[in-house]
This record gives sequence, C-alpha cells and structure tokens, in this order.
Amino acid sequence: MRKDWLWMGALSLVLAGCTSTDQQSQTPASQTAYSGPVEEIPGVEPRYEPYNPASLQDYTVNDKKYRIVKNPENFSEAGFASWQNRGSAGTRTAIGEEFNPNAFAAAHPTLPIPSYVRVTNLSNGRRLVVRVNDRGPYTPGRIIDLTRAAADRLNLSNNTKVKVDFISVAPDGTLSGPGTVGTRVARQSFALPSRPDLGTSSLGTPTLSTTTPEAAVRPISNATLTPTAQNSTSVDTSTIPSSGNIPVSVSGSRGGGFLKSPQPLRSGVLEGSESAPAVSPAGATASVSNAAPIATAPRSGASSAPVSAGSGNFVVQVGALSDQQRAQTWLNSLRERFRVPGKATFNNGLYRIQLGPFPSRQQAVELQQRLSTEAQQPSFVTVASSAQ
Repeated sequence: MRKDWLWMGALSLVLAGCTSTDQQSQTPASQTAYSGPVEEIPGVEPRYEPYNPASLQDYTVNDKKYRIVKNPENFSEAGFASWQNRGSAGTRTAIGEEFNPNAFAAAHPTLPIPSYVRVTNLSNGRRLVVRVNDRGPYTPGRIIDLTRAAADRLNLSNNTKVKVDFISVAPDGTLSGPGTVGTRVARQSFALPSRPDLGTSSLGTPTLSTTTPEAAVRPISNATLTPTAQNSTSVDTSTIPSSGNIPVSVSGSRGGGFLKSPQPLRSGVLEGSESAPAVSPAGATASVSNAAPIATAPRSGASSAPVSAGSGNFVVQVGALSDQQRAQTWLNSLRERFRVPGKATFNNGLYRIQLGPFPSRQQAVELQQRLSTEAQQPSFVTVASSAQ
C-alpha cells in the first residue's frame, strides 16, 4: 500500500512538471524593437486616458454578443470601414462626450474606450491616428466607424479596406503596440516671436527700446521729389489770405508743441523741407509767384490704406472636404468661434478650408496655436493661392 502511494506521488510530480513546461511555452515572446525608418503621419496625438469603466462590460446588440478586448496591446484587424453613421453634431457618444464630425475620431464595437488606433487605407497607403470614443458600427462587414473628417483625410470609399492597429499609452506617456511601428504623429511646431530689445533707463529700470521695422516707410524730403503733372501743382496766390494777422511762410518751425513735437499747420500755410522767415502779406505774392512749383502730398485717395484683418499672403489651412456644403458649414463655425475671416478654396476636387489671409506669418502662427490649444484642430500655415 505504501508503495502505491509513493508511485502516485512520483507520478503527480512528473505531471506538474509537464504542466508548468506547457504554460511557459504558451507565454508570448516579447516584441522585438523596431529599428527601421519612422514616418510622421497626421492625426490625434495619443495621451494617457483611463478607460471608461462602463465601456469594459460585454454587451448585446441585435441579438449579437460583443465581447470587449481585455488586452488590446497587440490588437490589429483588417476589413471595411463606415463613416458618419452615428448621428449629427451635438449627439452624445457611448462615454458621454459630444459627437464632433470634424474631429479625427472613431467608433469600435469591442476595443476599450477611450483609446487610440492607427487606421491605414490599404488602397492608397494613407494613415491617420484617431481617437476611439464610441461604440459601433453594427453593420455586417464593417469593423470601424470613422467621422467624416477622418474618412475624407484617408480618402475612403464604400469598397475600401482598412487596417486598424491599436496604440497603447502608458501612464507616463510612453507609446507601444502595432500602431506605433514605423510611424509617429506629427507634432505642431510654433515659431516664437523674437526677444524684445530691453535697454536701461536713467533710474536703472529696463525699458523697451523702439526700433524702426525694416519695411517701415520713412519720410521723404520734398527736395528729393521731382515735380510732375500729377503729383505737383503751382501755388495759386489767390488762395493766400491778405489779412495781416496771419503770417505766410513756406515752412515755419513746427516744434513748439509738447517736448517740441510738431504742431498742425494753419490753413493756407504750405510745408516745405527748410524753414524760412515769415514774410509780410505784401511780399508774399511776389515771393510765391517767383518760386518753383512745390510738390504737394498725394491726395487722400492715393495714399496707401492700412492693412486690414482680411488682407495679406498667409493663411491657415485646417482641412479639405469633398462636399461643398459641409466645407462651408465647417468654415462658418471656425470663423464665428475665432473671429477671423476665411474661405473654402476649391482645388483638385476638394474644398480647402483656409482662415485668413494675414499680413504676416507670425499672425497666422498665432491662430494655428489657438486652433491646436482651444479646439485640438491640426492645421498648417501656407501662402494664399492668389499670392503664389
């Protein structure tokens, strides 16, 4: 009897050793590090977000059981995609967020949400990182439901296959998973303005020294101008007052204002490049009539108008849509929100939504930064088509 127990104990140890060997062999091998080229692609920059607890429960729709993927770190699948099947703007997603058709977002039936995936159009190779924040689609044969903006960026059609690769985000922001192999999301870079030139006042406090811009218009002396038929006229002595209490001069000293600032000239007094002594009314007629024609300032209509908010060469492009009505709706919402001009330019079958134009690139970069921080909207600065 004791021998039987000994044999049974030895047999149990052998079986336990075999079981542990099988379990170790089933453990997946660690993924080798990717050392190839890395391509920057557009899309939402992944960041760590805890999963919504309600989205981790299995559920049933139309008598079909959907089981949530518990460990999506190596999740990848290929199939057909759908878009714009989740309602209009303003409706709520499965985790309570407001649905935005202009955002790079998607719905997936079994992935935990919120999460991030890389979607690849297998027909043209376009890739985009989207944020999964809703459930669906429930149409047979469709594996993911994209917003219209994401579908337009990928240039999808009803018979286009896509590949979905999961992107895992650690609490410290580290990215891993099949959606990170060979690609990364292009980060927006913003040019900072130049540092101000601070001087020192007599009291030792810093002061901002004003410098003349390179393209600033400098005053031109009348002596350097050549009189022409359009911009110069002879002085009519009949317009000069004959009253003795108003002195007539070609250019009087106008530095009698506060801190010797120029004062406005009186009516009938002409401004020249050099100061001249005041003359009596009797001698004014002879002096002015014998003088050479004096070049006068251009009329108000010919002066250069100040640069308005809607003039310039730089624009900020936020996207391109194939549907004119949706492009105009998107443009109107951006113009109303950011209080800037804009237009939808049609080119190569797409309506490009551009905000601006702006006189300087710095103003366009400032709007680009506002779009990224306030609306999480990717964009880029380019030159207006009329200026190219």
